[in-house]
Amino acid sequence: MHIEREETGTLTATLKVKLSPEDYGPGVEKALKEQRKSAVLPGFRPGQVPMTIIKRKVGKAVLVNEVERLIDENLRNYIQDNAIKVLGQPLPKNEDVAANNWEEPGEFEFRYELGMAPSVNIELSEKIGVTYPVVDVNDELVQREIDDMQRRFGKMEDAEKSSAKDMLVGDMIQLDPEGNILEGGIMNRATISLEFIEDEATRESLVNKAVGDEVTVDPHKVSRDHEDLAHMLGVEHEQIHGLAGNFQFRIAEIKHMVPVEVGQELFDRVYGKDAVTDEVAFREKVKEGLQNMFQRDSDRVYKREVMKKLYEQANVELPDGFLKRWISESSKEPVTPEQVEEGYTGYAEGLKQKLVEDRVVEMYGLEAKGEELNAFAQRYVADQFMQYGMPAPEGEKLQQMAGRMLGEQEQLRRIRDTIVEQKMMTHFKALLSPKEEVVSYDAFVNLARSR
Repeated sequence: MHIEREETGTLTATLKVKLSPEDYGPGVEKALKEQRKSAVLPGFRPGQVPMTIIKRKVGKAVLVNEVERLIDENLRNYIQDNAIKVLGQPLPKNEDVAANNWEEPGEFEFRYELGMAPSVNIELSEKIGVTYPVVDVNDELVQREIDDMQRRFGKMEDAEKSSAKDMLVGDMIQLDPEGNILEGGIMNRATISLEFIEDEATRESLVNKAVGDEVTVDPHKVSRDHEDLAHMLGVEHEQIHGLAGNFQFRIAEIKHMVPVEVGQELFDRVYGKDAVTDEVAFREKVKEGLQNMFQRDSDRVYKREVMKKLYEQANVELPDGFLKRWISESSKEPVTPEQVEEGYTGYAEGLKQKLVEDRVVEMYGLEAKGEELNAFAQRYVADQFMQYGMPAPEGEKLQQMAGRMLGEQEQLRRIRDTIVEQKMMTHFKALLSPKEEVVSYDAFVNLARSR
């Protein structure tokens, strides 16, 4: 087999593949003999069907399969041996298939288009100018966390009148345009948490109500989204899309959260018995916990901002025409050129960012090694047992469970990505020596949500 490469653009090339009977003949003959061994036809003993009949019945299919196998194997070897970094997969020029004579096989010629990954040029230095965000864990933020703990470990009690943070249980009853109960309409027992209603007028309409009171509500304003509303009304998600009009909410129960007081009961519930014995130490521990939690988020935001700078610096180009064709031909579902164009910008941006990240990993040797993957899997298995208060397996048993994890491609990918993420973060901090920038909690939330 002969493969010849022809450059067709900055990031595209064509591979010309030529096969002779000497290439595919032995494989075809072997496959035909295997077919003959298992062939069963009337008038012939098993395995004794004449080869001429076998060739007439399955010869062309066997030939096509063998040629495709040889091409696939040799293209992969050629790409690997020549260290070609391809994007997507080689795409055959379909007209070449029709040009070959499959009825009287001789020499076959095929051409495959390649899209190649661009070279990515980046430089990691302090000039990159990204600061490391640190959340100002002040007394207000600590108190907000303690308030949440008090509610989390508090208890629900029945209340006579509803207040702004209560939970209401009642019946959602669909109304017609005139405000009357719709015959055959939706009726379902639902729970509404007043604290999480974003529309102020709707929330106020449900405050200071008693059991048995009826309030007209827009169902979309007492739910988070369509999925939440479908659950609230006890209907399928599809029924929500065209749902219009109001509902009557008939209150059956009013549940008021009574927070647990700041004291030893709360200290023990949060940190374990007698781990904290006074309020000063409790507040310090809450503050420490928030700082640790925000540090993980700060790492993530910092790494994202560094990668954004590197992405801008790299100015990556792609073989757009090839990739659009590859997306179209490799899609599981048929797509139109318009659909490809519509989704291409987002796809291309994601691919460029992945190429920059891969270059960072390659330049600084940050890939996850086999022993690191195995150690991570073992720690994960042990942590899962400890989480449920069970003794962690050891020795061969632990290795077997870790091995099963690493044998699942999705789990392996997740573990690899986690290790690489941690290595990149450590490397960025050590190499760039970022200056810390103290920001308020709200400013940090906005930063974390931005892209």
